[in-house]
Amino acid sequence: GYHGDMTRTFLKGKASDQQKKLVATVLAAEQKALKEVKAGTTGAAIHDGVVQYFKEAGYETRISGGDPEGFFHGTGHGLGLEVHEAPRLSVNGPVLDAGHVVTVEPGLYYRGIGGARIEDVVWVRDDGAEMLSEYHYRWEIS
Repeated sequence: GYHGDMTRTFLKGKASDQQKKLVATVLAAEQKALKEVKAGTTGAAIHDGVVQYFKEAGYETRISGGDPEGFFHGTGHGLGLEVHEAPRLSVNGPVLDAGHVVTVEPGLYYRGIGGARIEDVVWVRDDGAEMLSEYHYRWEIS
């Protein structure tokens, strides 16, 4: 009766240099956030770290043509009896407790380049996160 939630973005064909950089940045942000997940850390701190990482990498979040571009969603959410439940990894995300199961899913989206989201599920432990999802990160499909 428990839910799962995992995202990978794929590209059919050959990626441009801009697309390669965008996906590499999203993967690096996810890996950074995964290292920060542990009991006692707030979802807000993890989210803020991803926002700052994207900003330092040159990926601005903005409104373009009336639509948002950049990173405009939360970094993750609780997962269990509902697909989206507390605790959130977002602006007001609370303290994570050992035993929580959460997603970590940063993403970047830009008109003319494309978008990428990489999402995994982890079990929050006292000393870190235990990965529960398992799928490769190869995203270019020929």
